[in-house]
Amino acid sequence: MINLRIQAVKIFLSFFLVIVTLYAQKGDIIGQVIDKETQSPLIGVNVVVVGTDRGAATDPDGRYHIRNIPVGTYNLTFHMMGYEKIEKLNIPVSPDRISQMDVSLGISPIAGEEVIVTATAFVKARDAVVSDRNIDYTELVRDPGGAMDVQRMMQALPAVVSGADQENEIIVRGGEPAENLFLMDNIEIPNPNHFGNQGMGGGPIAIISPLFIREVDFYAGAFPARYGGKASSVMDIHLKEGNREKFYMDMDMGMSGIGLFAEGPLANGDVSYMLGFHKSYLDLIIKNFGMTTVPQYYSLQGKLVWYLSPKTKLIWNGLYGNDAINIGEGDESVSQGAEYVDVKGYEYATGLTLKTLFGKNRYSLITLSNVGNYWNYNVKEGMADGSRNTFFTKNDLETEWTLKGDYFHCINNRHDFMVGANIKYIQFNHKDWFEGDTAWTYYYHPYDDPTDTTFYYTADDYYTDNPDTFTTHGIAKIYNEWNLDKNIWTTRYAVYGQYKWKPIPKIIITAGLRYSKFEYSNYSMLAPRFGFSYKLTPVTSINIGYGKHFQEPAYTHFTANLEKNRKLKSRSTEQYVLGIEHLFTKDMKGSIEIYQKDYQNLSLPRSWIEHDSLDYYKNEMVSIGEGYSSGIEFFLQKKLSKDFNFTISYSHYVAKRKDVRREDEPYYTADYDFRDVFTFISGYRWNMHEYKWYRNVRDKKLWKAMSWLISPGDEFEISVRWRYTRGRPYTRQTYDPFLRRWYTSWSTDINTERLPEYHRFDLMILRRWMYKSTAVVAYIDIMNIYGRKNVWDYVYNSDGTKNKIYQYSLFPVGGFTLEF
Repeated sequence: MINLRIQAVKIFLSFFLVIVTLYAQKGDIIGQVIDKETQSPLIGVNVVVVGTDRGAATDPDGRYHIRNIPVGTYNLTFHMMGYEKIEKLNIPVSPDRISQMDVSLGISPIAGEEVIVTATAFVKARDAVVSDRNIDYTELVRDPGGAMDVQRMMQALPAVVSGADQENEIIVRGGEPAENLFLMDNIEIPNPNHFGNQGMGGGPIAIISPLFIREVDFYAGAFPARYGGKASSVMDIHLKEGNREKFYMDMDMGMSGIGLFAEGPLANGDVSYMLGFHKSYLDLIIKNFGMTTVPQYYSLQGKLVWYLSPKTKLIWNGLYGNDAINIGEGDESVSQGAEYVDVKGYEYATGLTLKTLFGKNRYSLITLSNVGNYWNYNVKEGMADGSRNTFFTKNDLETEWTLKGDYFHCINNRHDFMVGANIKYIQFNHKDWFEGDTAWTYYYHPYDDPTDTTFYYTADDYYTDNPDTFTTHGIAKIYNEWNLDKNIWTTRYAVYGQYKWKPIPKIIITAGLRYSKFEYSNYSMLAPRFGFSYKLTPVTSINIGYGKHFQEPAYTHFTANLEKNRKLKSRSTEQYVLGIEHLFTKDMKGSIEIYQKDYQNLSLPRSWIEHDSLDYYKNEMVSIGEGYSSGIEFFLQKKLSKDFNFTISYSHYVAKRKDVRREDEPYYTADYDFRDVFTFISGYRWNMHEYKWYRNVRDKKLWKAMSWLISPGDEFEISVRWRYTRGRPYTRQTYDPFLRRWYTSWSTDINTERLPEYHRFDLMILRRWMYKSTAVVAYIDIMNIYGRKNVWDYVYNSDGTKNKIYQYSLFPVGGFTLEF
């Protein structure tokens, strides 16, 4: 069945490429240019297509339109007196299509009366001083090993690691999962992934379609005061707006699924829209390999923009994902004692944002949003009679209604500030059930003699040679049935402000303050922020950042013990960052940063700090954890401005947590202390139109019929990524044959062992064809091309053995996009 579907796809592509036999001549580029600080449109910005004589100037609304550009990939420069000169790279011009590139420009430093106009392909986010990165859609689709997933792409940064290949979780600077704040067009999203774990921020498949993304700002630490609620980092995803002039449709297929994307105008251009639908196909591939775990999922995404006036627009965003998976008997996940696991869930986000400009130096954003996640688990065990007994269920719903208002005011070129406030109305409705359990004691009878009831606890010759010749001896511990049915509504609110001052053109000082309170725990938080930047030269800066950041415990921590856990404190981090960055050329930039990150009020299970390893203490938790991480990061990137790009990143850091059980060893190595992280990425692009042999054969009918298979495409690109980390720390488990269980005792040293070192090599091949009214982009992304067996974790079996669980082995992922 799978082979028939593959053959159908091949026939469709061959037929499609044959019927579009004429090459198109030209396309257009449109967009809007605005002031980065005030969001006001800029009139008179010169927009030039690099390497051509084509260009345009922006009109009073900041809009430009460059017509009749030969198909291909181009760079655009944006320049206006008194503003920074920006070069946007790799903008595709497709046949009979209008590409869109919106840009914001910041004011340039001024020395005397000379305006610094050094062009750069690197963009800094508003109010960013330290530890920030900006990427756009064209970089996302070219990332090898990233499978067009923005979270996986961020894992190439020196500050970021992930726990495993199977997850796109972002773990920053010795932190922990779930410490990253996600925003999509000013809407905070707890977890924008299919099959996301409750209380975490990652998953195997991203929900947000890359076709919607315009650019992403990522802050690895000491981020501005308008962001809050997370302890480590921020990923601010900015979506593009639908085309206001013409309808277009794309069909795409990749790791996230197969689907359709459409954009265009409504109401004579007074409204623009984007709509997308994706559905999984990995279930077909997995079934073909005989595996029992079959994920099924789909997602819907949409965006509408009403242009109410030149200074006012109303924006609606919607996102929905639906997940289902059945883990059958024999799957690796059975290691925890469950033989059958049925998982269903959904996640959604929707919101309205009103953006209003007041004059030329002020604007506001008012957002009303609703987000939610639902998890439904049914865990069963196979019984001797062939039936399945359910012993654990989860039916949890978590939602947030948020009203947020931000006001930005640029007083003049030296002073600007912003203030804002938000209130969240939070629901966590948890319905969980566990049937209870019994911890048994066992004796072992030698040589299959069940009449011998002597317990050979230290007789290795009996236990080692006869590990399965055991009989129940008695009861060590009884765990009662646990039933939770609690629907909690509470609020969280915050007020914040930030001031930016440029006392002289070479210095930027930012100072911010954020106050917030979580009503359920009655815990208040005051978080100062500070940044300082000094330009040694027009292309070299020294930057200093400080920030205190708070994050509430996961909602599951509160409901795990409604009485004891209600007063859990919010964890906090204090981050200190010192860095230097240098622009070597317009497309190459390097930076070095050192940082210190201190943790307070980490929530720890009481069972972890008490002597009885069998007692769960009714899931009680205490906010007494402390820790720190410190390190140095090197980052060098050459963007793809012509035909070659590379990225080199390296991080060395130490992450520790306080061992509150002991005084002789006050700190232990943290769970995500990988210590050394190195990434190398490089790529090369060929424009095949420059080669005479290609121009001679591209119009041949036979060549066109087979071009999807043998042609390099009108553009051909190959890129690679190599990633190395030291092994993740783990704690040595002790096996007790008397209980037939693995455990860590009160006196066990934590994280003294490390998994084997991790490394993998990824290869991506990208091809692009231009036809009369259609463009085709195809890629193959081969992860772990040399099949390195990277250990994910160990499975500890009840018979005293343990097995390795591996991360992705050789894993090819293909995809394509058809632009209609």
